[in-house]
Amino acid sequence: MMEYLIKNFIVISSFYMNLIIEGYLFCVSLLFAYWLKPFTRKQRAAYLSALMSWILQTINNHTGSNKETDRLISVGILLFVILLVWMLDDRRNPIQKLFLCVVFRLISWITIEIFTEIGLFEGQLTDRFDWYRYSIEATVVNFFVWNFMEYGLALLVLYLSIRVLHKAYRHKTDELTWRELLMLLTPAGTLLLVKPIMASYFLLWMKGIENGSIKENISENPYRLFFSIFSFFPILIIITQYQKLKEKQVDEFTRKSVEDQIANTHRHVEHIEELYDKMRGMRHDFGNHLMVIERLAENGKTEELTEYIGELWGHFEELQSSVKTGNAVTDVILSEIHDRCRNSEITFESRFVYPKELAINPFDMSVILTNALQNAVEASQDVEKPMILILSIVRERVFIINVRNKESKKAIINEDGIPDTTKLEPGHGYGLKNIRSIAQKYKGDLEVRQEEAEEDLFFVLNIMLMG
Repeated sequence: MMEYLIKNFIVISSFYMNLIIEGYLFCVSLLFAYWLKPFTRKQRAAYLSALMSWILQTINNHTGSNKETDRLISVGILLFVILLVWMLDDRRNPIQKLFLCVVFRLISWITIEIFTEIGLFEGQLTDRFDWYRYSIEATVVNFFVWNFMEYGLALLVLYLSIRVLHKAYRHKTDELTWRELLMLLTPAGTLLLVKPIMASYFLLWMKGIENGSIKENISENPYRLFFSIFSFFPILIIITQYQKLKEKQVDEFTRKSVEDQIANTHRHVEHIEELYDKMRGMRHDFGNHLMVIERLAENGKTEELTEYIGELWGHFEELQSSVKTGNAVTDVILSEIHDRCRNSEITFESRFVYPKELAINPFDMSVILTNALQNAVEASQDVEKPMILILSIVRERVFIINVRNKESKKAIINEDGIPDTTKLEPGHGYGLKNIRSIAQKYKGDLEVRQEEAEEDLFFVLNIMLMG
């Protein structure tokens, strides 16, 4: 077997390296799909883009004419893959798609470069031993074993790098802006410029060996190795810092949302106080009203009496909430939503009853109702025959709120069980997070479902609280 390998080494080694490289490129494409999956709504976008990338790179490797042309073709393949994954993923978050593809191209280069440099050290080390330098068998075995290990370890490190970056990049569904892209790609862009410089260096050395101007093989260099290893850290650090900035932004928007909820609650309380003032005024004037009614009746002025009673009844109806829940604050909130729905021609039905027997703060309840119903009203704007239903159930110490509304298309539910916001403006998408935060305060949680009934699609929100 060894004699056969030695005798046909040139042919076998060429076939072996082609096989190793093709296998490596295929595995890299699988890792590319693994890298993209958490960032895409449709998994086929990740898999098909990775498959196309592998096919195009394989064709380029077998048909390339020179290094410069290959680089231009590689850039074209990269741009095509970015466009493809964006189109397959419902044309969402294109700037993030650009960043993800560029970063993967960079880390895949870094990992193979690390073991290329280590291979140079391995070659220099083994050449120091006479038993290896003068043994053809040892050289052949080392060639097959080391090349397999080099590409295999590069794939392992690439996989581990993806795992680390996935963990660092926590807000995977957030839209990326051009300003954020510039910040994130600054270190990556610098490293990408080094890649062709190092490639040109190796190419120049190989040409020197071919024409005899350079007698020695490419020497090992610890600085190139350290550069390759530490190139990963700027990418990791900038992504980590970016995510921390996003978290601070989330905290700021959450704080602003809570402030808005407090302001709304104050407004509701002021509205209640205003109603009570009017009621006290009517109570104070009630004797006068009865006296006027009595005199009109005594004088037989039925027409004036009817008009006066109708006007008095109108003032009385102004003081009544259109929705009764058993709590003044929630009465005002649901009455406002009722009036808003009536003006927007949205069918609104309330079977909500405030749980007086449970220790649930009215302020917390107002935050839940306001966020849940505002989302429902906004989702009903572009729906035919829109309707919103809210009801509540008490089972011992458990209080459940159910909000159901029609929607025009299915929402995308993220890994947290909350729909992704479709609004690109900052500050949106925190309503359900606020609801969940309050529900968890009462040892509960929320559940989101989407149901189809006949030809209608319904968004269902269940909120559970422990009183």
